[in-house]
Amino acid sequence: MKAYNIQTVLLGFIALILLGTVLKLAGAILIPLVLASILSVVLGPMINRLDKWHFPRPIAVLVVIIFLSGIVFLITLFVQASINSFITEYPKYAERFGILNSKIIQLSESRLGVSLDYFKDFNWAERLIPHLVSISSSIMSFAGKVLLIMIFLIFMLLENPFSKKKLALAFDAKTGLRLARMLHKINQQIARYLNLKFFISAATGILVWISLKIIGLDFALMWGVLAFLLNFIPSIGSAIVLFVTILMSFIQFYPSPGKIASVIISMSLIQLIIGNFIDPRMQGHRLNLSPLVILFSLIFWGWIWGVVGMFLAVPITVIVQIICENVPFLRSVSVIMSSGRDIREANGPESVQ
Repeated sequence: MKAYNIQTVLLGFIALILLGTVLKLAGAILIPLVLASILSVVLGPMINRLDKWHFPRPIAVLVVIIFLSGIVFLITLFVQASINSFITEYPKYAERFGILNSKIIQLSESRLGVSLDYFKDFNWAERLIPHLVSISSSIMSFAGKVLLIMIFLIFMLLENPFSKKKLALAFDAKTGLRLARMLHKINQQIARYLNLKFFISAATGILVWISLKIIGLDFALMWGVLAFLLNFIPSIGSAIVLFVTILMSFIQFYPSPGKIASVIISMSLIQLIIGNFIDPRMQGHRLNLSPLVILFSLIFWGWIWGVVGMFLAVPITVIVQIICENVPFLRSVSVIMSSGRDIREANGPESVQ
């Protein structure tokens, strides 16, 4: 029996590696397909509302697609313009960083007796600008893939009303009902999570923008938009925004400690209050996932599909958990993936002691 279990674990591990390889190789097609699937879940209620207002479904889908395309177009233009503006202002920041770096070297030599000149032979123009240009090109390349996403999305939104009927015809009554319930639960969980995450991320972005604008940090609106977007990546996204804005405050405001301290305090408070108090309380029972599983999913999907994979990590993990929950021989996997909150509530506080 033990040998059988070991073989099962090894086969599962090999299958996971093979699956990861296939997903990585097929990313060009699968990423637009997954994005379209998640967008169809989010936009489904909007289409249904237009249906109730007696809009023909094709017209309703067209209206929503035009609206979504406009938003994506505006965000793409803004991000690219911000990056180009940053590249234009780069010489000023490079000079400011050189002054700050020289001060750090002087302090380290006088106080510690060692030189901390880690950037002595580091050419910022050769290293940083190509990366920024590459990011700008990647954004435009991704915008080009939006057409494929929209095509998938149109067909999915038009197909949604017939999904339950097709399940009923394709399977026996019991299996069809179970699959319909599972799909409904997936749609419900993903829609609730993304809708709530959108409003929390929007609040984070607005607070970051207003705070940095008042303090006087350059590109305050860009940092606000970045905070909004990266907030969809749990923990890691907010840490990146915190680090970048504090670094920029040192580069721009040194040697003015008041404004640097203002950026550090305001950004830390925003991330602390929203990330540690508001977000977990508002999510409540809607996201019953272990933090360790979320971290692993971020690493795994980041390796598979890069930054886009990190954005999709939580929704995909929620889908996997719900599927495992509804398949009898995979139910134990669903329990392992959960946060354990249901177990604690069922057994009481003494169960965790």
